[in-house]
Amino acid sequence: MTGAPPVRLRVPPSKSVTHRAFLLAAQSATPCTVHHPLLGADCRSTLSVLAGLGARFAVGEAQVRFEPVVAFGGAQGLDCGNSGTTLRLLSAFAATLPGRSSLSGDASLQGRPNGPLLAALESLGATVGSRDGRAPLTIQGPIGSGEAMLSPRVSSQYASGLALALARLPGGGAVVLQRPVASRPYLDITVQVAQAFGLTLAVVEDAETVRLLVPGGQRVAAAEFTVEADWSSAAFPLVGAALLGRALALEGLNPGSPQGDRVVADQVERFGPQVQWQGRDLRLAPAPLRAAGTLDLGACPDLFPALVALAAAAPGTTVFTGAPSLRHKESDRIAAMARGLEAVGVPCEERPDGLVVHGGGARQPAAIACHHDHRIHMAFRLLSAAGPRLAVDSPGCEAVSYPEFNAHLAALAG
Repeated sequence: MTGAPPVRLRVPPSKSVTHRAFLLAAQSATPCTVHHPLLGADCRSTLSVLAGLGARFAVGEAQVRFEPVVAFGGAQGLDCGNSGTTLRLLSAFAATLPGRSSLSGDASLQGRPNGPLLAALESLGATVGSRDGRAPLTIQGPIGSGEAMLSPRVSSQYASGLALALARLPGGGAVVLQRPVASRPYLDITVQVAQAFGLTLAVVEDAETVRLLVPGGQRVAAAEFTVEADWSSAAFPLVGAALLGRALALEGLNPGSPQGDRVVADQVERFGPQVQWQGRDLRLAPAPLRAAGTLDLGACPDLFPALVALAAAAPGTTVFTGAPSLRHKESDRIAAMARGLEAVGVPCEERPDGLVVHGGGARQPAAIACHHDHRIHMAFRLLSAAGPRLAVDSPGCEAVSYPEFNAHLAALAG
């Protein structure tokens, strides 16, 4: 790659890995330090709920140190904020504890479904209460060992929470996911992080199911764990550089990561720029944009907002498909991106599992409603930097996953 010196940025730590690391470090039989965690609002919600259940830790500038806990117990009034991962992982954890727990969050979180997780916990012996599968949730444990079944296309967060909960039980168990499995790479993240904390989770696949086999009587023990950089967040500087025609060097990413969103490098290349590894840096060389054809985001739905922003600027038609779960994120991300594109004059059509974008660039300034969704906010901020100025609401929500976003966008914009 040649041309102007690249803008050099380091993307933030992985939100998904941080949630799992905090949950496991809190259970460690030895003191455990989690290095370089993401300390945005969602991950702080996980710390808050863990503290309510009995966890002991101290938060430093770039680390959280956990002390062993003799016994966890159920608790009332646990606030998960806007974090669906917190609600789902910690509901399953609470189901392993004696006593009754209640978990809720903000209005957006209370609109997100959890029925399959609650049904699985009931099948293992928990008593649960909800508002038609939605928070506030009440969980009365403890559950027993056994096999939990999950229907096709449900959130992989359910399976991750159940598997980590079963590992705490003397008899262990299994989580059986019927195909197709939504966001499958997030299960690989769970398995890899669990292994780093001394647990064994075995994945067995056949044509109809993916089974997580969880031996019982396992002991969580780790002295330290370092959170890797976040491929989901890397989408935003990559797309920003492509939109603004800037060369970019991203530091700190792991090319062998289990994070499914590492495919973003290949997907951005589909739009014209060249994205390659150079030593330890992932580098982007800009090029004229083109439509990317059809992109299946079933394994990487978090990339949707950023890639839609890129498709909006790329001449031609790009089709996003395979991700109905986008309807139940921090917002209905399909509808939110469609309304925003229509406001700036980019034609598009919604589909149940995606969006058809007829790109060519934003044509007019507009006010954009982000519904306090960090990824929607950042996507339209990128479009605003590359075209007509947009009034993008929900300022500050980007800090949920990308605290340095404003500074990094300013560096890209020159």
